[in-house]
Amino acid sequence: MAYQDNEQEQVTKTWAGEKAKLAQMPLDKKIGYVFTYYWMHMLIVLVIIGVIGWFVHHQMTYIDYKLYGVVINSSQVDENLEKTLPELLGMDKHEGFSMVAGLSGDVDANSTAYYNQIDIYTVSGQMDFAFTDEAGVQYLCDLGTPLDVTKQLPDNLLDLWANREATFSQRNENDDTYFDNFAAIDISGTKVQEYFGLDDNMCYLVIVDLSGNEEYMQNFYNLLYEIEIGE
Repeated sequence: MAYQDNEQEQVTKTWAGEKAKLAQMPLDKKIGYVFTYYWMHMLIVLVIIGVIGWFVHHQMTYIDYKLYGVVINSSQVDENLEKTLPELLGMDKHEGFSMVAGLSGDVDANSTAYYNQIDIYTVSGQMDFAFTDEAGVQYLCDLGTPLDVTKQLPDNLLDLWANREATFSQRNENDDTYFDNFAAIDISGTKVQEYFGLDDNMCYLVIVDLSGNEEYMQNFYNLLYEIEIGE
């Protein structure tokens, strides 16, 4: 049965006219008509639905990392810490803690065409503390990044770790001269070393505090103290 299109000469179709026209068509003709004349409209609707879906998913799942830890010269660390530490550090639902292992102080290892990965993490501010060995500490000292642990760690931790501060020769970023700095603290045999699941040779903790999130750094220090005293 032929259908009549009384609006075929009109530039703008009306919904009532289109509805009446479709009512005269068999199912296969309806599908063909809709896809022929309204494929762009359907594509726009699908794009809008996709954008809304992505936005809702992003709002529910995005993570804003607030604290960054790294392990240098070892790939061993407790991988569950990224899930468990945010709550222990007092972070909100969408705030996170990053723990990256397997970085190397070897200039030729884990490198891109221009920078060693450690350099990238330091330049981007994605490093607040590091667990490493003596070579790793010296690598960071050559970058000029470690802070004096005797000035950064709270007194209660320094009392627990008395005489464990380690002196290294560190580059002064202003004039490339070197000076002695308490660049690390020896954590060998401590509960902290065990808690983080580190290799025995990961015996130094270095504080660099590049992200500048002082609240969470203080919470991190408090957590270290609680681990050490067994709370």
